Amino acid sequence: MKWNLNNNWFTRIIAVFFAVLLFSYVYYEEESRNLSTSPTDGASITGSEVITNIPIDIVVDRDQYFVSGIPETATILLEGPQAILTQTLATQNFNIVTPDLNELGPGTHTVSLEADGLSDQLDYSISPSEFELTIEEKKVEEHDIRVEFNEAAHLADGYTAGTPVLSTEAVRVSGAESTVDQISDVMVVVVPEESNVSEDIQMTLNVLVLDGTGDPLNVNIDPQQVDVRIPVEGTQRSVPIVLKKTGSADENYQYDLEISQGQPENVNATGETDALEALKNFPVEVDVSGITESTVRTVPLILPEGITETDPEELEVLIRVTPNDSENTGDSAE
Repeated sequence: MKWNLNNNWFTRIIAVFFAVLLFSYVYYEEESRNLSTSPTDGASITGSEVITNIPIDIVVDRDQYFVSGIPETATILLEGPQAILTQTLATQNFNIVTPDLNELGPGTHTVSLEADGLSDQLDYSISPSEFELTIEEKKVEEHDIRVEFNEAAHLADGYTAGTPVLSTEAVRVSGAESTVDQISDVMVVVVPEESNVSEDIQMTLNVLVLDGTGDPLNVNIDPQQVDVRIPVEGTQRSVPIVLKKTGSADENYQYDLEISQGQPENVNATGETDALEALKNFPVEVDVSGITESTVRTVPLILPEGITETDPEELEVLIRVTPNDSENTGDSAE
């Protein structure tokens, strides 16, 4: 058969055919684009998400077993429909868990982590994919707390440390039986922030559980912290007070010094050991300059070298004044 290409009808038919073909192609592409972006069909879009630092739930009887070797956190890669991924990220209502370790029992085991609570439409992979852990029988003991404090390195001269006072005297230590058996020392170390301490020390400190070589042990401690107070007192000595006149005395008067009624006759001095040993009495100087009649003066106690404080810090002294001419008058009358 021969086609008459010069026939107008033939040309029109060919043009209509290609127009229909072009329209169908454009329509199909538009529909495909609408399907891929339609919010009502979002489940047809797949994606992936990575979530890091997820805590690991340990499935074990904690009263019976102690488990070591488990990482603190894990990372999970999620893949699946984007709508499901978005909801999962928003709620994060799933957990990463170990197998039931009670079924494994004591010993060293290689285990894989699992995701619990994820949608069945999501695929996942967890890192680490597997690891080695050790399950041991648990042991619980109670230990007294020892306080370590270097008095010479931290206290001011002339001060000593009293008996430490703790918020609790003992802690409950639990862990693997083989580890608990290694406990050699349970202690807190008191290191004040400042040197030359002359006041009570109060701190909240972590409790340390150490083996025989001084290394920390992997155990649970209850409580983990305790409050510590160390009384700090100066080295003290009680010595008698000796009153001494100073200043320019008026030659027309006699001056007698007395400790006022109700005032202590001894002073409690605090200071360096050598200074206290050399202190046989405590001199209190009373200035009588310009005084012409009996009076009571409050005199501050001047600290000798090596003495850091006194109790009392001042003293009331009676200055008894007697005119010299009154004594002469009395002699002539006789």
